[in-house]
Amino acid sequence: MLARESPSSVFPAISHPFPPIYADTSFTKPVPTNSWISNLFYPSTGNLAPTTPDPYILRLLDDFGGNPGLSISQPSQKVVGSYSSMNNVPETPAGYIVNGVVVDFRVTSAEWKDQRPEPLITSWDLFGANIRLQSKSGSIDFPVARGMSYVTALYNDLTPQFFTQHAILQVSSDMFQSNDTYTGRKFKLSFNDNPTSTFIIYALGKEPLTLKKSGNNNLVAASKYNGPIQVTKLPSKESEIVLDFNRGTWATGGDIKFDLNRNSYTIEWKQGGNHSKNLLMYAYPHHMKSFIRDGSLKKTNLKLQSSTKGTMQAVVGNVWTLIEKNVSSIDWFPSNPTPEASTRNEIMENLVSDVRLNYTEETLKGDNYFSGKGLQKLALISLLLNKPNQTALKNQELAEESLNKIKAAFLPYLENRQMDPFRYDALYKGIVSLNGLPTELGGTGNRDAAFGHSYYNDHHYHQGYLIVTAAIIHYLDPAWKTNQIRKWTEILIQDVNCQASDNADFAQFRNWDWFAGHTWAGGIKINGALDGRDQESVPESVNFYWGMKLWGLATKNTDLVKLANLQLAVMKRATYEYFWMLDGNENRPPAMIKNKVAGIFFEQKIDYVSS
Repeated sequence: MLARESPSSVFPAISHPFPPIYADTSFTKPVPTNSWISNLFYPSTGNLAPTTPDPYILRLLDDFGGNPGLSISQPSQKVVGSYSSMNNVPETPAGYIVNGVVVDFRVTSAEWKDQRPEPLITSWDLFGANIRLQSKSGSIDFPVARGMSYVTALYNDLTPQFFTQHAILQVSSDMFQSNDTYTGRKFKLSFNDNPTSTFIIYALGKEPLTLKKSGNNNLVAASKYNGPIQVTKLPSKESEIVLDFNRGTWATGGDIKFDLNRNSYTIEWKQGGNHSKNLLMYAYPHHMKSFIRDGSLKKTNLKLQSSTKGTMQAVVGNVWTLIEKNVSSIDWFPSNPTPEASTRNEIMENLVSDVRLNYTEETLKGDNYFSGKGLQKLALISLLLNKPNQTALKNQELAEESLNKIKAAFLPYLENRQMDPFRYDALYKGIVSLNGLPTELGGTGNRDAAFGHSYYNDHHYHQGYLIVTAAIIHYLDPAWKTNQIRKWTEILIQDVNCQASDNADFAQFRNWDWFAGHTWAGGIKINGALDGRDQESVPESVNFYWGMKLWGLATKNTDLVKLANLQLAVMKRATYEYFWMLDGNENRPPAMIKNKVAGIFFEQKIDYVSS
């Protein structure tokens, strides 16, 4: 789809100063920096940084009592907070929604009372990862995947132990129980939370499991165990038969495929355990509205609350195909690009004023973000002036002047001579700005420089402005520095949105989440992303993919245009489900729908106030 050019031939190479310490170095895929699994690769403050496959929220080695392990939270209710009126904004009873931090269920071992396990992430892809907690006594592998209906633990020579912060009210087993001792392959636990929740444990190894209740918060096995154990929350009594039937198999990850001619995308789930069964997986609301209705998926009555995307519904099937039927045909101009005749003189006066600006002052600023905004503005002015047949804004001399000035202003970026030049990071396989790197690498040592771009924050926002500018220049003058601008632009695109899974130079779809249906902005967080990944600006996300589309149009790359169209359509669907709330929105409390927008959106929190 895009040429594979060596990024270090354009941008000098460095190795990022903050390595992923829990990543298995024998696994060769680039470590994702902006993914739902990115928190897994680092310790965090209090080990509280969540990983959110949804509908379960996971935390590794937190300190909320009990032996360390993998903690599971599945909140059925959210904490809703109000904001008083301020700055002419009326008060709102639902200013934010957040998930409480609580251990509903923890999978651990008796041996880890005295041995703290070490995490290792042994494999990963767009839709899953394998977490290994290991100690000298043994290990547990946790294959985690988007939408997983069971939390699966693969025990290796350890004694299972299960902990909850709630009091255990009742335990039942399917074989034998007496005096707080329970034997079987299926166990049901009810807690004293409100409303009362019920979890099921399935022991899937060769032998049944015997558990003894210890105090109000623990169940401890009688002996060491080898094999799979699955844990799931029971949404309703009617759901139990579905969970019983589909146990024993689990997703380990997935691949993304496209049919760009019909605007569809397919998630092919990778499967572990019993391959004779299809996978039971939870889907978001936007999935349920875009699944292809060809009978390949079976809907169930299982429903659980997601972290921040409303109610999820479980479906059965190993392959998900989703389609977008309303794809935009907008390209360089809106559907009606010609201004009314009565306004053209005033528009031309303003365009003359803009073209006569000092372009260096407007575009060569201290960071690439604000510089890029200036570049895109002036590039769009040049587009308006150089396409008078579409815009009816005719001034050939001014058009030529605008194009020459924007090319001159863009040249320092094309030659990487701007005030905050780019570097190719050979560790995370991406393009980072220099200023936020340590002084020994040539930076300022300020990690927050340029909004944290050096630590992979907001790449699609920053690069979007530059890519739109490059696309317009190449469209208006294809002969100007053709090879140089093509290589430069396509490297910046692939940093954010590399489609190929086998490109060793870039992480695949760094900022885009095919399961969530939108981008994530936040990158590497030194103390952990404690509220999970975040989405900060829908318009700037759109701007990147529109810029990618324009680049495809300028270079006659039809597949790139179609991919951009698909991603823009998916993002539009997700935006109206989760970020911009129409009156009929079913994923938010009524009091929050009145706000109409989310100021900032995290995996664990929605806030009306953006900063």
